[in-house]
Amino acid sequence: MLRIFERKILRKIYGLIQEGDVWRIRNNEELNRSINREDIVKFIKAQRIRWLGHVKRMEIGVMARKMTEGRLFIGRRKGRPRLRWMDDVVADLKVMKIKQWMEKMKDREKWRLIVEEDKAHPGKEGHSLLHLEYNLTFLLAMHGLHGGAVG
Repeated sequence: MLRIFERKILRKIYGLIQEGDVWRIRNNEELNRSINREDIVKFIKAQRIRWLGHVKRMEIGVMARKMTEGRLFIGRRKGRPRLRWMDDVVADLKVMKIKQWMEKMKDREKWRLIVEEDKAHPGKEGHSLLHLEYNLTFLLAMHGLHGGAVG
């Protein structure tokens, strides 16, 4: 759904193409060439991993770290437990087969290489987008860009 929205916006940005007397919308291949085959889903997932390293290097009392590591101690709801932002990011790291990521994130240069690898990782393409919208809302809320509650 995110990719569909991205295509819709790109078509508005790049506009129509005139071929003789006929105007037409750009097809997906033309849009891919225009954006150098960048993928919004890979970009967002790489940014999540980058943010994780940033937050984990923060001091313990910082609000962003508290929000990322904190848990609410309320009664369990019915049904399947909701995935947390951290669960999704850890799943991405497992898909990439990154081991001992807690130690690697302490070194900014190593972590930067992991983020760059994530952008190019072929296994990311088929990974579930189920919680991507929630995670985007969470990141916006962390930066104070979203007025609503997270979740």
